Amino acid sequence: MSRVNVAVAVADDAQSRIYEVAAACRALGLAHTSTLAMVGVLTGSMESDELAKLFDVPGVLAVEVECRFRPGITGTLQ
Repeated sequence: MSRVNVAVAVADDAQSRIYEVAAACRALGLAHTSTLAMVGVLTGSMESDELAKLFDVPGVLAVEVECRFRPGITGTLQ
């Protein structure tokens, strides 16, 4: 298990209930850090093997996991 940062998109027809959706996500293990009510997005973190549970919450449209990028040398120039 590893904890990952996520953005949870809330469906348009559930945006009036975004705080209820957030509470339901917290009950499933989301460490909720912010609510972007104007755009219908919740942010936080959760154990990666528990992410699928978020789709059981009515109003959750999508879950995006933060990808980390490590700069480095990917090739050589000649």
